[in-house]
Amino acid sequence: MYPRIFASVAVVAVATAGLCAEENGDDKGPSFWMKQKLTYTQQILSGLALEDYDTIAENANAMKGLNKLEYFVRRKPDGYRTQLKVFQSAVDHLAEAAEAENLDGATLAFTQMTISCVNCHKQLR
Repeated sequence: MYPRIFASVAVVAVATAGLCAEENGDDKGPSFWMKQKLTYTQQILSGLALEDYDTIAENANAMKGLNKLEYFVRRKPDGYRTQLKVFQSAVDHLAEAAEAENLDGATLAFTQMTISCVNCHKQLR
């Protein structure tokens, strides 16, 4: 229980720092949100390759928290917010598959998550 609480507090703290940087115009390169998502994604891929369900679940759950916070904080067009919902659904399935120790399900959910990333960036462009 305590690791989840700590992870939630850490996500909020890091998100707050990222928001301050974005609001101050320090947004050169990938956004705070994108950097965090890439970090979690790399850890999830590593977990899939090593069949490390704890790593997959931990990073998927951290991504879920970050995504929920981003959804409520960022002011973007409806299409963007829709893509965030699709992304959240894929991440939910990823976390569930990891907790069930279902490698094939987790791999499929990771692929769906990746597709939603690409679609979101197409929407933003």
